[in-house]
Amino acid sequence: MHQWIRHIARVLVTVALALPIVAAPRALVARPILQATDSVVIVAAGDIANCYNEEAHYTAYLVETIGGTVLPLGDLAYEVGSLNEFNACYGPTWGRFKERTRPAPGNHEYGAGNATGYFTYFGDVATPLEPGCTTDCKGYYSYRLGEWLLFALNSEVPNQAGSEQEQWLRAELAANPTRCTLAYWHRPTFTSSGTFGANIDLFRALYDYGADVVLVAHEHNYERFAPQNPSGQLEHERGIRQFVVGTGGAPLHDFRFIQPNSEVRNSETFGVLKMTLHPGSYDWEFIPIDGQSFTDSGSGSCVTAPDVPVPPPPAAAVTTAPAGVTTTAAAPAANTTATLPATGLDYTVQAGDTLSLIAARYGLDWRQVAEVNQLANPSIIEVGQVIRLPGVQAAAASAANTATTAAQPVANVSATTTTTTPVPITAAPATATANAAGRYTVQAGDTLSTIAAQHNVTWQALAAANGLTQADFIQVGQVLTIPGQAASSATTTTTATNVPAATTATTSVVVTATATTPVTATTPATAASAGSPAVHVVASGDTLISIAARYGLDWRQLLELNGLQENSILQIGQQIRLR
Repeated sequence: MHQWIRHIARVLVTVALALPIVAAPRALVARPILQATDSVVIVAAGDIANCYNEEAHYTAYLVETIGGTVLPLGDLAYEVGSLNEFNACYGPTWGRFKERTRPAPGNHEYGAGNATGYFTYFGDVATPLEPGCTTDCKGYYSYRLGEWLLFALNSEVPNQAGSEQEQWLRAELAANPTRCTLAYWHRPTFTSSGTFGANIDLFRALYDYGADVVLVAHEHNYERFAPQNPSGQLEHERGIRQFVVGTGGAPLHDFRFIQPNSEVRNSETFGVLKMTLHPGSYDWEFIPIDGQSFTDSGSGSCVTAPDVPVPPPPAAAVTTAPAGVTTTAAAPAANTTATLPATGLDYTVQAGDTLSLIAARYGLDWRQVAEVNQLANPSIIEVGQVIRLPGVQAAAASAANTATTAAQPVANVSATTTTTTPVPITAAPATATANAAGRYTVQAGDTLSTIAAQHNVTWQALAAANGLTQADFIQVGQVLTIPGQAASSATTTTTATNVPAATTATTSVVVTATATTPVTATTPATAASAGSPAVHVVASGDTLISIAARYGLDWRQLLELNGLQENSILQIGQQIRLR
C-alpha cells in the first residue's frame, strides 16, 4: 500500500513538472513596499490582461521579482474593463500586487461607458479625491514616493486647457513645488505608431512647472523619446522624457512613421519598465520577459528650471487614501485685486490662460503683472478675472478677445500687426537674425525642422540647400543658407523671455499693415490666413503637430478643417488643408 502511495506521488510530481508554466501559474506574492528613504522603485506597463493570452502571466512574474510600487498604465482588463474581466483576467496576474498598485485608467476601462469595473475593483486607491466613487469618477490623483511627486492622470476624461483636470493639475503643481516630478496616463502625447497629440495640455502644464518624466501606453510597443517640449522640440536640459510602455501582455503593434526625438523603439518584446527614482535623478531599465532579449537602460537628471514659479503654497486639505497614499488638494485661492494700476489694459482671463501666457502675449514680464495686480499666487487665476496689463495702450484692447490659442497669441494695433509664435527657451539665449543674404546662424536648441518652420521653408529644402541629410547634426554657430530668401524689410528677432508657465521665447515678425480693423473673436488670426499656401503636402517625418507649428496654426484646428481624428494616420503625399 505504501509503495502504491509513493508511486502515485512520483507520478503526480512528474506530471506537474511537465506542465507548461502558464497552465499552472505559480502563486504571485505581493511584496510589501520596502524602499530606502532616499531612492524608490516603480515598475510600469500598460495594455495588460485578457483571458486568452499568456504574456500577462510572464510580465507579472517580472513585477514579482522587481518589487516596488506598481504603475499600470491603462487598458488593464480586456475587452471592456468589466468587473468580471478584472477578476478573471487581471486578478490572477497583475492583480496579485493590488496592495502596492497605483493605477491609471485606459480606453478599454471605459468600454462599457463609465469605468465602473475599474473603479469598483481598485476602490479608493483609484479615486482618493472621491472616496467611495464607483462610476464616472475623476480617476486622477497625486502622491509622493521618496522625494518625487507623482501624478496618475486620466486620459479618458476631459483634460484640455481650462478643464477641471488640467486646472487641478496646475494647482497641485503650484501648491507642491518639488525638484522631481513624474506623471503617467494612458494615451501617448508622442508616438511613432499613428496617434499623436493626446493630452497635450496636460503635457504642457507639466512642462510649465518643470516636470521630468511621463509614462504612457495605448500603443502596444516600447518607445523612448528624448527630452522635449510640448511642441516636440528637443530640449535636453528642460524637456520632459516620455516613455511608451504598452508591453504588459496584449498583442504587440508595429510602428508606422518614426517621429523626431524617438531614441529607442521595439515592437517585438513584452516586458516592464523599472525605474529607480533618486533625489535629483532617475534610472530606467526595460526588462523583457523570459526568452526575449531586448533591453533599454539609462539615467537622467531632474529638470532645473529656475524660471518656474515657486509661490507660497495655499492652504491644502490632506486626504489619506488606503495603503498610505496621501493626496493633497489645494484650496481655491481667490486672486482678487484690491486696487489696479492707474493705467493699462484690462484683460479678462479666458479658459486655458496662464499669467505668463497673457504677459507674453502683450510683451510683458509676468512678475510685473503679478506685482501690479497684487496676486498672492500668480500660478492660479480664474476664468472671468480681470487682469490689468500695465503700460498696454487701449489700441491693443481688441487682442483681449481675439480667438487665439495659448500657443499662438496675437496682438493687434492700428499701424502694425505683430504675431508672436512660441519657440523653445534655450540654454544660451541669444539674438538670431536671418540676414539679407538668406543666412541663419544656428542657436542652442535649434533643429533643422524648427529653423525651416521659422523661415517658411521645408526642412528638406533647407537640408538640400546646405548639403545635409536628415541624419546630420547641426552645430551651434553653424551658418545655414535659407533657400529662396532675399533681402526683406521684415525682421526676425529671437529673444528669450523669462516666463514661468510657458517657458518660451517669442519670435516677433513685424509687418507694415494698412488695415486698422482689429481681429475679432469670430475671425481667428492665423499665420496661414495670408501669404501662405492653402494646402500642405505631407512629407516623410511630418506629423500634424509639426505641420501646424510650421504654419503657425493650432493642430486641433487642422484636425477639424481636414475631418481628421486624433488617431488618424497621415500618408506621404496626402494634402492637408491649411485654411
